[in-house]
Amino acid sequence: MDQLRMDVFLHRRGQKPEIVAGEENESLGSLLARNGTNNGDAVVFVGECDDVLRDLDEGEIEDDSEDRQEAADLNCTLKELDLRGRRHVHVSTCRRIAVSVEFGRKTKRRRFSPAVTIVTVTEWAKRALRLDRKAAEEYVLQICDSIVQPRPDEHLGEVVQGDVCDICFDLVKEITPQG
Repeated sequence: MDQLRMDVFLHRRGQKPEIVAGEENESLGSLLARNGTNNGDAVVFVGECDDVLRDLDEGEIEDDSEDRQEAADLNCTLKELDLRGRRHVHVSTCRRIAVSVEFGRKTKRRRFSPAVTIVTVTEWAKRALRLDRKAAEEYVLQICDSIVQPRPDEHLGEVVQGDVCDICFDLVKEITPQG
């Protein structure tokens, strides 16, 4: 019986994701090795993490809390990991990324999985800071001491640079070009 091929998005620190092809019965470790990823110090996550949104829906907005997403087993097959449905593989040196978001004189902190999207971090920040929903629509995350505003669909593991496992954002009003 032929194996089914599937395309997955491979996310690595500080890089744009690339699409790689795999076989459903291939191990995750084999897929990564074939695509030039050294698994030595890497922590690998599958799918996109949205633990924080469930926590918010349950009313939990504790400062300095943490995502629950666990690292993937590299010996599992792509089929066992449901990569056809989850489609994203995140390779990072960080098990969690410590995020602080500053707004006015307030700062909120949480440790996120590298597999969380910027839009999810932004939603958490707005709700943790208890911003009015209508007013909050105008705000985006900007990396502290810079003018860089990551795209909402970027993953936190792609945004973090160097060997650090933390990042600071300011919550700023989005500037819409007039033209």
